[in-house]
Amino acid sequence: MNLLSAQHHELKTLKVEKGIISGKFKHLQKDTPEYAQQLALMKDISLRIKQLESTIKDTGTTGAVTETPTTTPAFTALDQHRCWRNEFSLSVDCYADVADWPDFVMNNNYALPSHHPAWSEVIEQSFGHQSLLVCARDLQGKLLGGIPVTVFSSPLFGKFAVSMPYLNYGGIVCEYFDICLAIIDKLRELRAELGLQHIEIRSIHPNLGENPSTKKASMILELPGSDEELDKMLGSKVRAQYKKADEFSPECKVGKMELLEDFYRVFARNMRDLGTPVYGKEWFANILQHADLDASILIIYVKQKPVSCAFLVNHGRLMEIPWASTIKSANKYNANMWMYRQILSFAINQGCQYFDFGRSTLDAGTFKFKKQWGAEPCQNYWYCLLPENAAKPELNPDNPKLKLFILLWKFMPVWLTKIIGPAIIKGIP
Repeated sequence: MNLLSAQHHELKTLKVEKGIISGKFKHLQKDTPEYAQQLALMKDISLRIKQLESTIKDTGTTGAVTETPTTTPAFTALDQHRCWRNEFSLSVDCYADVADWPDFVMNNNYALPSHHPAWSEVIEQSFGHQSLLVCARDLQGKLLGGIPVTVFSSPLFGKFAVSMPYLNYGGIVCEYFDICLAIIDKLRELRAELGLQHIEIRSIHPNLGENPSTKKASMILELPGSDEELDKMLGSKVRAQYKKADEFSPECKVGKMELLEDFYRVFARNMRDLGTPVYGKEWFANILQHADLDASILIIYVKQKPVSCAFLVNHGRLMEIPWASTIKSANKYNANMWMYRQILSFAINQGCQYFDFGRSTLDAGTFKFKKQWGAEPCQNYWYCLLPENAAKPELNPDNPKLKLFILLWKFMPVWLTKIIGPAIIKGIP
């Protein structure tokens, strides 16, 4: 779907929502809180329709039509025509207090890997950040949808919330589009009530809010049933690249806590070289030791020294690689290519149907690297709920203000980055 088509689709959806709200007025009495709430919603959606109509007019004039990636078969796309159209209530709860959330998420087709309840527990255990849940329920109390948000309060970066931090995904788990929009509105209220600078929502679904960031896409590979089929699928060019490593006799090990030291040695060095503060080792240890997360470490050794590493999480149908590193000096061994071939073999042997290479900026170097393995892009829609007229924050390496910091970090000794890096990265989601 191109940009202009998506805008027309969003406009149609907003008008449907406006019609639903309009129909509620005949059942409400004036001068009541419910009437005032619906009136405010009507004014807000009318303004959004007006703004979008203006944007569509400008886009049509300039001819600025851009093709974007679509949703992958690995995840369930949100049907924007499927609406609840009945009464429901919204609440904000402490994550641990919502007893029916874990079962709801684990049995919901719209849940993404990062929605697994274990992640909020590990985040609080490792960083001390607490999570909230915005929940939607029918009149009988049945859970219809929700979104986890983790609250940050950092002396360096301020007070904000993210769904979900440190991970590739987040957002709303719900099959009803009108309820999703209502949850977004509730998040806007929550942002104001808590005095947050912003709330970031890492979604794969379009049309849930204004001006989402679409710079990133997740790269997903549908796996064949065997190693032999994978080799045929990859083609001679990719096979030639990873086989170059064979002359250096690389060794692959897969394990858990027993490989953490070697993993962290490679990972911390690579993060230093990239100019990025490194996570504390306990973050990875807590993930590996959580009973409900199936995490593994894969290490590539050349001349008995660890040179490449991957942190893998198996979600059943899908395996993802949230973190991976190769030290610069190992590039001459083609270790990174060889490692990814071993990773895909491991995923197939584990019975996975899909492999998630992680997110990349569209058409960037990492995007092209993942594309050569046959991965297809799944568009990311990152929404940022802000106060009126506030600028979007940029807590990422693309921010020009961080260029000097990144440059200086690259010159630090690795041992020092391991000491001060975790305290900094704690506040960067």
